[in-house]
Amino acid sequence: MFANVPSMGGRTRIEERLVLFRREFPRHVSWAEVRAEDPTVFRNAVLGGLLVVPAVGATVGLSGLMLEIPAPVVLPPWIDWARGLLLVVLMFVTIGLWLIAGIAVSLPADVRRQLALTAFGRERGLLFSRMGLAPAPGGVLLAGGDEWARPSRMRVDSTKAAYRAEFALWRPEPTGRRSLQIAIARHSGDRSSPQGPRHSFRYLETLLPREVPHIVIDARRNGRLRSILPGTQRLSLEGDFDRYFTVYVPNGYERDALQLLTPDVMVCLIDHGRAWDIEIFDDRLIIASRRFGRGSDRSECTALLAFSELIVEELGRQARHYTDPRSGSPRTAVAEAGRRLRRRSAARGVAAAVAIGAAFFAFPWVLGWFLDR
Repeated sequence: MFANVPSMGGRTRIEERLVLFRREFPRHVSWAEVRAEDPTVFRNAVLGGLLVVPAVGATVGLSGLMLEIPAPVVLPPWIDWARGLLLVVLMFVTIGLWLIAGIAVSLPADVRRQLALTAFGRERGLLFSRMGLAPAPGGVLLAGGDEWARPSRMRVDSTKAAYRAEFALWRPEPTGRRSLQIAIARHSGDRSSPQGPRHSFRYLETLLPREVPHIVIDARRNGRLRSILPGTQRLSLEGDFDRYFTVYVPNGYERDALQLLTPDVMVCLIDHGRAWDIEIFDDRLIIASRRFGRGSDRSECTALLAFSELIVEELGRQARHYTDPRSGSPRTAVAEAGRRLRRRSAARGVAAAVAIGAAFFAFPWVLGWFLDR
């Protein structure tokens, strides 16, 4: 099977690039460098630590008022009438104190992280932004409401994005688009806003030579996308590929996906990309990683960048020659049917939950009726 045949050229090159990238990424940033970058950062961290004391006091008071733990709080009669209002105010004060304290205490580590990423970006010709350009909504990983059914461009107004980008390394283009961005994606909406399968994750976004059909390559070790995408859109591929990934393509675009996911591309994915979920839509390639903590910056940023160079070369070669005969512009655009995968219907899930709940509550009566027959 093709998956058992090593791609020595690609493997050797990506290993060499990884060694180079990890040599360029600072192993350690001293606290002296942090102080030189921001002289106030440790003072603010100390103030944040001091805020922990009133935060703990507010938490204990709130617990006493609401749960009578560790002891009930008895209010004097002249204020007991406003117990409800006091609970609400104390709740907001408690949350605010913990948030401010947490942010202040984490500032030195954030500056340290920023310095390491900036130094690596300088070596690679990438710019650093604490808050990067919000990824344009669309697709599965970066879900964006109505964008699910329509193509989305990287020029979309960032205020409509479902996610914000933090600690971003990016490469600008003369056209105004970013040809590459590595960042931490965090959901920026409320519960009613469209969400992807994860609230937070690290991602690399880059561009392909042209628009291609929507394809999601779900790493089986993650297994998070099967609850979002219906099984009718799964595509089984040859060799050992299905052991590592589940591929989803729009119905009717199976042959198109095979034109893009050639054996060379599949070998590249198996050898170097099996830890990540990968999504292709429009002319965008998204690689998503579950490892987004600061401790994984050096290993994950370098690995994503090295892998993206190889997969863009392999996949880009196929994308350049791809045409969609269903489209009015076969060499540049994809027909509407191939632009977006379908999601599982939320109505089915709600109906199933209602049916299970109804069966649970009806069971005693049904059992009684059966026994009384």
